Amino acid sequence: MTEGVGTIYTMAPQVLQGVYTSQADLWSVGVLTYMLLSRQKPFYHRKRRHVIDKIMRCAYDFNGPGWRGISLEAQKFVSSLIVLDPKDRLTADAALKHPWLDRNYNLSDRRPSQKAMDDVEGRLIRYASQSDFKKMALMVVAHKTTSEEVAELRSVFDQYDTGNDGTITLDEFKMALSDSNYSEEDVEALFDNVDVDKNGKIYYTEFLAATLEVVGRIEEDRLAEAFDKIDDDDTGYISGKNLKKLLGKDYTPEKVAEIMKEVDTNKDGKISFDEFLRGFREKNVSLRAEVIADSDSDNSGGRLLGVSAKIPGGVHD
Repeated sequence: MTEGVGTIYTMAPQVLQGVYTSQADLWSVGVLTYMLLSRQKPFYHRKRRHVIDKIMRCAYDFNGPGWRGISLEAQKFVSSLIVLDPKDRLTADAALKHPWLDRNYNLSDRRPSQKAMDDVEGRLIRYASQSDFKKMALMVVAHKTTSEEVAELRSVFDQYDTGNDGTITLDEFKMALSDSNYSEEDVEALFDNVDVDKNGKIYYTEFLAATLEVVGRIEEDRLAEAFDKIDDDDTGYISGKNLKKLLGKDYTPEKVAEIMKEVDTNKDGKISFDEFLRGFREKNVSLRAEVIADSDSDNSGGRLLGVSAKIPGGVHD
């Protein structure tokens, strides 16, 4: 095969050179697994030529904050796939038989404490009274939260998700709250409040947004990160246009007007960071999240490798 297909972040060195076999797919599996486990890219830089250099050198590590708490077995699985020489990478059959994938995990082995279960239940109830702005901001924060920060919330989600398919259905939600003194109508109303996209299922990010307050206080740096995410045109303010883009298919002029009315206290038609912060803190939110700073410095220290470099299994091999 000679045609380069895919995004540069997941391309094997041999793909960049246009000479590769199906073993290139195993490299990509390794990269995707790395990203799913750590929420980081193994080969990242703001400039494309530096990304290529790192890929051609197979220069990556497990030192980022996202790898704290990730098992050594998982790291070994990744490092057996992201290997420069395709002959040394695991084959697809060998990867499927790797101990990390072959092990069975029972949900009972991951059961959270009863306190965590009770705290989540209480937070789900309070989430129902949050404003559209607060729910929107929490969704943005939830998308940027690392697995290590919310490990116990993940285990609570797994207890709700008895089908183990990554979503919570209404029946599963009712079952999880069956020992509580809520009417069926109350439980259905709670479910509807968490099911933001109204598709009849609660996805993990929706669940996380509703329950983040269990973990503690979200620091100002994390809220600044969420603000910057919404302010995608870098004006320093959140405009109606920014809100429309963020809301997507849930956008209505009335919803944007309501958010502006709630948060834009000086009525200038835009939301400053101070207004955003006050709006988020207004209801005495008690949330905590660690600030994770990506380290994107380039430590190659010499001439960058390009796609024409000599590598095992490459065009010059």
